[in-house]
Amino acid sequence: MKARALLGVLSVIVACGCSSGAVGGAPLPSPFPTVSASGSTPPPPASAKCTLPIPAGDQLALVSLENTSSIVVRDITELSNAATLCVVDGASFVRFVDATDISYIVTAPSGQGALYLFDLQNNTTSLVRAWSAPGSINEVYAWSPDGKLLTYLSSDSGGVTWHVRSAAGDIVLSRLGSIPGRSVDPNNDDAMVGFSGDGLYVSLEETLGSQGSAPFQVIHLADHQLVYSRTNGTMATWSRSGARLFYRTTSGVETWDPTNGAQLFVPGLSWIHPWASADGLRIAYTTVNANGNHFAGYIGLDDQPVAGIQLSNLPRAGAAFLTSTIVWYAQESICDVATPCGAGGPKRTGLAYLNNFVTGTERATVETAFFDSWPHYSVQ
Repeated sequence: MKARALLGVLSVIVACGCSSGAVGGAPLPSPFPTVSASGSTPPPPASAKCTLPIPAGDQLALVSLENTSSIVVRDITELSNAATLCVVDGASFVRFVDATDISYIVTAPSGQGALYLFDLQNNTTSLVRAWSAPGSINEVYAWSPDGKLLTYLSSDSGGVTWHVRSAAGDIVLSRLGSIPGRSVDPNNDDAMVGFSGDGLYVSLEETLGSQGSAPFQVIHLADHQLVYSRTNGTMATWSRSGARLFYRTTSGVETWDPTNGAQLFVPGLSWIHPWASADGLRIAYTTVNANGNHFAGYIGLDDQPVAGIQLSNLPRAGAAFLTSTIVWYAQESICDVATPCGAGGPKRTGLAYLNNFVTGTERATVETAFFDSWPHYSVQ
C-alpha cells in the first residue's frame, strides 16, 4: 500500500549532517504498539464516532458526502443501499489500517502534528506519533498489508528521514538530508512511501530535491538491504499483489520487480497519482492536457498494454478504485482558450461519478470526495 502527500509550498528544512544510505537492522516483530509523543505536545485527536457496527467481510470506503465536510466510513457492499457507519471531523490524510481501524493526521496552526489510530469497533483513539516541526513531508506514511508495520517520512532541524516502525521500535531506513523550500507542481512532483503487495519490500519515491541519499529506493524488509535505487522517477505505486512497483519516468511508465528488475511498461504514458485495484489486476490514474484539465484512465497489468484506456471524454480528477471494477472520480471545470483556468489549475465542480468499466457506464454519486477503500488486497 502506498501513500503520498504534497501541500502547496514546501517548508524549508535544515540540512542533515549525518551520513546517507540505508541503515540495517533485525526484522521487526508485531503487533504495532501505541507510542508516546516523544516530547512533543500533539494536537488533540479528531472527533470520531461509529454509530453502527462494522460488518465482517464487507466492502468499506472513506469518503465525504455532498454538502458536508465530514469524512465518513461507508459500507458500500451494496452501492445502491450504502450505509454510513462512522463520522470523522477535523482529520486529514485518512486511510484504512485494516478492516476495523483507520488512521489520520491532525495538524495544528503552529505546524505541530500527530498521527492517530481510531478503532472502529470500540470507538477508541490512540496516538501513533507526533512532531513539532512543520513540513508537508511529515504527512507521507503507509501501513504494511497486515497493518503491523508503519513506514513514514519525518522532518526536523536535522533534515528528512525515512522510517519503519513496529512493536520493536523505530528503524531509520535512509537519511534524505535537506529538501529546499520551493513551490510544488502537483502534476509532476510527488512524495510516496509504500509496501509491496506481498509485504516483503518497502519503497520511497520523492521528487523534492533531497540532498542526501537516493530519492527513489526499494528496500528488502527482512534484512533492510537496498535492492533498487535510481535518481529519477515519480508517481509510483505498488501492485496490490506480489512485488511489482510501477512509476513514471520521461520514457513512460516503468515497472520494477525483484526477478526482472526495471523494464519499460507503457511507453509515453505520463500518469498522475496512480491507484492500484485490490485484485492486483489494474491501476487507475489521471493524465493532464495542454489546457490543464485531467482525464481518468486505467491500465491492465496481466498483459503488456500498448496504452491506457480513457474512462471519460470529459475532465475528471482524482481517479481511484472504489472497488476492483468501479473507479471513482470528480468532475473538473473545463479549461480552454475562452475560459482559462489560470495558475491555480482547474477547479472541481463539486460533482463526482462512479465508472463501472465492466459495463461501460458512468453515474453520478453522493460520495463527492474519496480517501480510501477496504479491502486493500483481494485476500483480506
